[in-house]
Amino acid sequence: MEFKNEYKNKRNGFCHISELYVDGSLIAEAKCSYLNRTWERYTFQSVMQKVVKQAIDNEILAEKYKRGIKRLTQTLKDEIVSNSILIQQLKEKYKSL
Repeated sequence: MEFKNEYKNKRNGFCHISELYVDGSLIAEAKCSYLNRTWERYTFQSVMQKVVKQAIDNEILAEKYKRGIKRLTQTLKDEIVSNSILIQQLKEKYKSL
């Protein structure tokens, strides 16, 4: 699991962009815009947390469509999360950020 982070200046401030790669494949991308400054413990923390959450949501949706589930109940969501190794790894990564 690898993050690629980027800083960009914008007209009204700046933004952080983060891409999350697993085994060399891009699985999620997120962007956070700021007007003044950030209050993170370290640079890119917020955007890295956001991209991990997005990757978890993407994996849940992919499994939902793969199984042909029309309505995702909390029970089914919990089952998908508990059975997915990637989601478990992503949750551990989120805790470490």
